[in-house]
Order: sequence, then C-alpha cells, then structure tokens
Amino acid sequence: MAFEYHHLDKWSYANLDLIEELLETSQKAIVLIAGASSSGKSYAARALENLLKESGHSSCTISLDQYNIGLSGIIPNKVNENFFDGKISNIKEISKRIKEVIYAVPFEEKYAPKQIEKIRFMISDLIKGEDLEKFLAALPVEWDRLNFDEPSVYDMKEASEDVKKLMNNEKVALKKYSKVVSERVPCLDTIDGKNVDVILVEGIYALNDEMISHIKGLPVIKDFIDGNPKSLFLRRVIRDQKLTSAHNVFTIKVYFEFIIKSYFESIYPCRRFADVILNNDMTFTEMREGDLYTTKREIHTDSKEAYDQVLSLCEIESTVYQKDTYFSAPFEKQSEQNTLRLRSIANDGKNYEVSSLVHKGIMKARNDHKIIRPVNVLLKEGEVTQIWKTEAECIEAFIFAGFLVGPVKYKVKTKCSFHGQKMTVREVRGSGYYFEFETPPQEAIIKEITSIIRKAEIK
Repeated sequence: MAFEYHHLDKWSYANLDLIEELLETSQKAIVLIAGASSSGKSYAARALENLLKESGHSSCTISLDQYNIGLSGIIPNKVNENFFDGKISNIKEISKRIKEVIYAVPFEEKYAPKQIEKIRFMISDLIKGEDLEKFLAALPVEWDRLNFDEPSVYDMKEASEDVKKLMNNEKVALKKYSKVVSERVPCLDTIDGKNVDVILVEGIYALNDEMISHIKGLPVIKDFIDGNPKSLFLRRVIRDQKLTSAHNVFTIKVYFEFIIKSYFESIYPCRRFADVILNNDMTFTEMREGDLYTTKREIHTDSKEAYDQVLSLCEIESTVYQKDTYFSAPFEKQSEQNTLRLRSIANDGKNYEVSSLVHKGIMKARNDHKIIRPVNVLLKEGEVTQIWKTEAECIEAFIFAGFLVGPVKYKVKTKCSFHGQKMTVREVRGSGYYFEFETPPQEAIIKEITSIIRKAEIK
C-alpha cells in the first residue's frame, strides 16, 4: 500500500526515508516521479533535491520533458505509424529535414500549407510519387490531433539508457527541449554518474511500462503526483501561456480533446504502482499569480429601491445581461478567492451566448477598500466558441474532465455616468446590487450615492 500525502514536505521526507533505506544496500537509488500533466512534478523534484542536499546526499534530476522528440519528429512519426504502418525506413532523415523547415516558424503555422510546400521540396528525394503526396496530405491531419501527452512523444528508451549509464558511474549529456520552438535544442552540459548517489527521474510517463522494463532490477522508488481537475487545468493553461508560443485556444482545445483522455487512459493507471503519492493542488502562491485587476471602489446594497433611485439619476451608456457559471473541483471549499468562471452574455436577457473563461485568484490584503486580485483571462470574449459551439458543449467537457458545475449567477451589468462619475452597476440575482466606481473616484459623488443608498435602506 502506498504512502499518501497532501503536503509537499511530508512527501519529501517519506522519499528521503525510503531513499536512505535503499542506500543501506545499494550505492545509488532511483526515484521515478510520474503523474498528471501540470501536477507539479518538477517543483516536487526540486524540493526533494534540496532536502537530499541538506541531508548529505548528492542527487541529479532527469526531466523526461527534455526527451520530447519535437514537432519535427512527433508528426512525421504519427504519419508513418497511422498511414504507412511504420514502413517508411528513412523517417529519421525525413524528420531532420522537416526540422530545418519548421524550427523557427510560429507554433500555429508549423504545418500550414506554406510549410507543407517547403517540406515537399526538402524531402522529395526521400519519398517518391504517390507516397509523397499521401505523406504530405497526412501531415496536417496528424497536426490537428496533436497530443503532447502521449507516450510516443518522448524517447523513453533514450532516457532509460541515460539512467542506466548514471547508475554505472558514466557521464551523460543533458538533453534540452525548448517549448518556444517545440524542438530539441543544443546543450553542452553533462552529468557525471560518479558524483551522484540519487537519480530523480520526473515526467508524466516515468512509471510507464517502457521505462519500468528498461530499468528492471535497479533500486527504484516509485512516486505519483496528482491534483484536482481545477488545479491541473489552470496550471497547464497558465504555464503554457507563459512558456510557449501556442495560443490559449489551441492549448485548451488540445487539453479537452486529448490530454484528459491520455490522463485517464495512460497516466492515471500508473498511480497504482506508486510507493508514494502526493495530491498536489494549487498553492496559495499560485493563486496570487496573474495580471492584477483593480476595482477602485465598490458599494453594495440589498435595496431595490436604492438601486432604482441611483439609476434614475444616471446617464445610461449600455446594459448587458450576464450568466456566470462557476466550475469547482470535488471536495473543494467554495470561495471567492479562487474562482473559475464561464460567462455567457445576452442583450435581451433570454438568448445567452457563451463568451469568456476567466480565473480569479486570491485578493491582496488592503485597508483602503480597493479590491486587487490576480486575474488570468483564459479565453477572451469570442474565443470560447472557437472550441465549443454552445455553452452546453463547454459544460459537458468540464464535467467529463472531473469538474463540478455551479453555482450559476445571473447579472445585469449597466455602464453609466452619475454627474460625470463613470461607474458600473451590477444587479446580481440573489446577492443584491453593486456600484463599482472607475478611477479617479470623486469622493463627493461617492458620498452622495452612499447617502441615497442608506436612506433607501432605512425605509
């Protein structure tokens, strides 16, 4: 039975204890850290490496992400497998030449028609006639179903051979993969097996059959790191937004079409092999990350009379009806400090169309009543429909991924001006009315509106 933890420090010490037990009978120990995409495997590996150093051990970390064969290999290999039954013998040379074509091309355009024609020129001496046309036509097909979370994306044999070399006190050249160009890039660094007694191997498939079979018989501790659906989704999208050239529309589309499927079919089943499990949900630090959004000032009332009185004195600019659906994870405590919101809008209050997807994190502590919180705009207005045609399709996808749906809040949002003070008034069904003032807020105006509200509330 596995040791299971919800705290990184407890997980780290459990591994330390098991490592030191192995080192009583072996010169070196291997720690395989597998788990869901964006569960925090790299972060956990760094924490364990620091603890090992403090405890007098010398360790190194092999990241399976760096053994990604790159888009110039992934797509041609898939074409070879699915359209030619693996019979193209010179596929490595073909991939090498394709890499020259697509290396510096923006992510979304790597297998666009313009690049396909350049690839034709580069490989026309390697594939002939009908096979060339078949190969070129299949490239965009496999591109449309690209899944970075499949085992075939990584050279597991190469990674396991490097681990065995380190166990034999040999030197290993470090591998380096760039998420900017989605390819392997040159790296001159090496690891000398003579200098380490603990080898950490982290990656989503660190516990898959190919890795396990290649290092069979070696002293191994097996770890699995997981997280709730909300944590895994947000980490993946926010991380790729910062580190890759891929658009959020592409990232989220691929996440729901392929990555969730890979998790359930290929990654999660490895959990049962683990000696140690860490359930690693989003941390306080992560929920403070994002672009800061500031509400300059806000007043709330439950009085419909106050709301009507203030609006009657305003110059109305626009009114829109909003339907906000909130997603949460199982057993997650409902909080305004970590919200994932799907917004649909309507001009008539009846015919809602799905609009945007936003995550709001933990508010900053303030004494001046300003609301400052990190906001990650995952999908801007109009981008949701590039993935799902309807709100129902979107919600169904989140449910399949393990999310809980609700609550749903209906709002009427009115942009207006009160004696020159611009503000937004929100009527939230079941929660009252909110008056949000834009910068710079005029204190005299705020006092006047506050007075109207208070008098109405007293009545």
